[in-house]
Amino acid sequence: MKVFINMEQDKNTRYCSKCLHFNGDDNTCAAFPDGIPDQLLSGKIKHVSKFPEQIGKDVFVDAYQYWTDQGLTMHPMMGVDDFEVED
Repeated sequence: MKVFINMEQDKNTRYCSKCLHFNGDDNTCAAFPDGIPDQLLSGKIKHVSKFPEQIGKDVFVDAYQYWTDQGLTMHPMMGVDDFEVED
């Protein structure tokens, strides 16, 4: 089984698109299920600590670092934010 994650590098979602918790379909995450605030989404403000208006305790987790720490490798033909998982 191969799973490819192609994280969008749009300038308005550049920061959050690198996060493990990011849902690019609607620019949400567990902390902000109704939509991530623009300043967080773009990276103008880093989500490294809990915000009073967020839900739960989730903060930014670098998806690349998380998956490589799990022993997964990047597909050689993909960009920096693409991962390949094989069974």
